[in-house]
Amino acid sequence: MVKFRMDVLLLLLLIATLITAAGRADDEGRPREVTFAVEVDFGRDLGQSFGSLFEVQDAAGRVVAGAGFQDVYNTHFRNDRHVVQFFVRPSGQDPKFTIERLPHPNLDCGVYLLDLDGRIYAWTAAHDNAVRRWDDASREWVSELPPGVPGLRSGDGVMRLGSSLLTFAHDTATCDGRVILSPPAEGGYHNFYYARGHLCFYHRKAGEGAFTHLYACPWTPEESGAVDLSRAVVFDTPYDRETPFAWGQWQDQVLTVSNMGGIYVFENGRWRTVLAPDDKTSYQVYSILHWQDRLLLAQYPTGNVFAYQGAEAQRIDNWPPRLEGVSPSARECQTLSIYRGEMFAGVWPWAELWRLDQDNQQWHSLGRMFTHPATTDAFVHPYEREAQELGLVLNHWGQRVTGMIPQGGSLILSTSAKGTVEWKEDYTFLTEAERLEYGAVLRLTMPGNLAVPMKWHERPTRFEFTIRPGKLEIRQEGDLLGATDLPSDSVFDLSQLRVHWGRGVFGPLRGRITHSETFSTESTE
Repeated sequence: MVKFRMDVLLLLLLIATLITAAGRADDEGRPREVTFAVEVDFGRDLGQSFGSLFEVQDAAGRVVAGAGFQDVYNTHFRNDRHVVQFFVRPSGQDPKFTIERLPHPNLDCGVYLLDLDGRIYAWTAAHDNAVRRWDDASREWVSELPPGVPGLRSGDGVMRLGSSLLTFAHDTATCDGRVILSPPAEGGYHNFYYARGHLCFYHRKAGEGAFTHLYACPWTPEESGAVDLSRAVVFDTPYDRETPFAWGQWQDQVLTVSNMGGIYVFENGRWRTVLAPDDKTSYQVYSILHWQDRLLLAQYPTGNVFAYQGAEAQRIDNWPPRLEGVSPSARECQTLSIYRGEMFAGVWPWAELWRLDQDNQQWHSLGRMFTHPATTDAFVHPYEREAQELGLVLNHWGQRVTGMIPQGGSLILSTSAKGTVEWKEDYTFLTEAERLEYGAVLRLTMPGNLAVPMKWHERPTRFEFTIRPGKLEIRQEGDLLGATDLPSDSVFDLSQLRVHWGRGVFGPLRGRITHSETFSTESTE
């Protein structure tokens, strides 16, 4: 093993470069493998975005590999922050991908996804907020809630916080089963978000004396008592009907956007308004993703993302673009994710899927997640006439990509109509196969990505990310967390590498690297 020093690394890799996943051999016929090792101290888990561990560029400046932790909130649920991703990006032709339709969860017209500890859950507001977990071994959906959760409504959630489990359901927050926040005397708590050592949530009351309050409550899992609401920083929103679809954080700021376009930031112990809400103008944000040095806010009605870096949200025009032949009106960028080191976006109302190639900053269409109806700009949403004939709102059958979760070597997607509603027998305009494309779950696979949960340690921990013939592997403290196959025709140019520790597509590292090295060894195969 040769410890990382750039001159030694370059010499090694110039002499023995891994060119293909099948492994170009050295002079003695032995294939090579490359490992990126990093020991990192995350400090206390206070809900922060952990960010990037490293990113690797080749001689031409192309990003060829990297690793880190995604932090994204897609409409109803925040992703599992403890999932670490390792990616490589083969050079050459446009990447190939496959899409597999998993068995239907049978939760009618729409589902949203959440993940915890490497498990995928599908949620719907229909059927009394039903939840089902995907069992990969049996290839079936089983009726099962995430651990520690008595039920899930819109705005509830569950997350790992260090070695603890934080849940929020039925107006109550718990930590490892211990109640830390009880229901309010009036109204309800919803849409919680834990970050920077504060439990944030909305408190809303409808009807007479209606209000919406935003709370930021200092609290950590080490505290033996409950959340002390007398220490909370409370902000009254201008409109009593404000509710969010997404949260995020940038540096030390916690950000939320209400359904009336109010952008609110908690920083330095106070709330402030970045953008005032307006109940006469549509401005909703359905996803917030930490991407490189900024937050990206997925917006309606432009269908584009807005970039935020601490001051204001600025639209990035044509990010993502739109399919040719569909209306430019009422577009909604609903979901965002990082997969294989690139950004993916799902767009309403035609369930478009887009991928951003970061080498040239060009978007590529991966098609639609529905096969019907044919696209047109004669009307804005699919099946408008059928919706009107059924007495439904005009955009009822608009098509959403509602979930994007990296798992193993794949990206798991979900779909929905406008609402997660029950299917009725008088909806006869769709065939059985067509209607099952609503509320569906799909598995997209593109070579070069591995996503697995890490194990939390209350001390610095060592990760090893290995590219070897036909495999990607992640180890932590020497234990294999996961592996995925690489096709034999995957081509990598790993000569003259430049390794950038603590930065990359997942944002800057919120932690401290205590040791890093890159080494090349003989393959064990």
